[in-house]
Amino acid sequence: MIPILYLSHCGSDIGGGEKQLFYLVTHLDKNYYQPIVLCPDDGIFAEQLREANIRTTILNLPPWRKVVSRLTRRTAAAKLTDLVKKHNVQLVHTSDSWLNPYLLQVKTQLNVPVISHVRNLLTPQQVAKYAFNQMSHIISISDQSKAPLVRAGVLSEKIDVILNCVDISVFQPDSKKKRESDSFIVGIVGRIEPFKKQKTFVEIARKVVQQCQNVRFHIIGAALDTPEHRTYDHEVRQLVSQHKLEDVVHFTGHQDDMPRAMQELDLLVTLSAGSVIAEAMASGKPVIGTPIGSTSEMIVDGITGYVVPLDSIEAISDRIVQLITDSAKCEQMGKDGRKHAEETFSIELHVQKIQNIYEKLLESADYSET
Repeated sequence: MIPILYLSHCGSDIGGGEKQLFYLVTHLDKNYYQPIVLCPDDGIFAEQLREANIRTTILNLPPWRKVVSRLTRRTAAAKLTDLVKKHNVQLVHTSDSWLNPYLLQVKTQLNVPVISHVRNLLTPQQVAKYAFNQMSHIISISDQSKAPLVRAGVLSEKIDVILNCVDISVFQPDSKKKRESDSFIVGIVGRIEPFKKQKTFVEIARKVVQQCQNVRFHIIGAALDTPEHRTYDHEVRQLVSQHKLEDVVHFTGHQDDMPRAMQELDLLVTLSAGSVIAEAMASGKPVIGTPIGSTSEMIVDGITGYVVPLDSIEAISDRIVQLITDSAKCEQMGKDGRKHAEETFSIELHVQKIQNIYEKLLESADYSET
């Protein structure tokens, strides 16, 4: 078997990137590939990997470009290359592009092919800063996130666009249609942080409740224990209080059972894209999002949900009201979303596309199993 090392963004928490990595390493063809996952810290994601019998190791790779990391990054890079040599790793794949400098060390010192997975929109400065042009290959989750790479000079043929996937056997529509509340429930999913824009979601809720009475909003997720995230979490809760929405907006906290959390919703709103779009569609829920990241490529506008102008509180609110008042339209969008998820977001299709990339890279590296 061919050992492949994966560098994870986190070991102590599970976000969209960790979910996608878990799908990949647990569905690789084990007749050919042996996944090894390196996490920067221990916790629920690292434990989930171990429970799935995925070899997992803990090694903190400090931010390469921060001044405080200058003394520790070289030691960390040396430990990483030692790990690659110890396990005879033939390819390194990072789920976090900010770890590219570490990949470059491995590629330069050991001549091992490296893949960077791009999950965010990048600036030309970031493309240069994180040496994307020197990666062996790049996987982007959307054409939109591929475009800045090409504009910054990365060869288009070096980049494959592969959409996020979802376990359609786990995320399914709720056939029982039983819930604790009869209210129409709108949800947003993700860590409580500025990038996810929960404050904008609260403003949307404020607009909607001015027109509809029987509606509730769920903020699903929790803030990381950092000063920035704690501050933002406080600001979101303060905004709810300021608008007197305590009876309408509910903080569910971190949810271990996301399939059930999705089933409890009538509609998902996402202001930051991500794998939750596929999860909602697989659960038979329409999705409203803005044209950021992979959103426009995952939502079939007008069929499985709506793509509305960026940061348009008014437009999103109007679409929510439309689906609240037209239950038949909402139900049909959910059914169409499920069908689209089955055809587009399956794990098997996702993993096979990535394995095809592995095969080409390993062939070009003249790999022969010893």
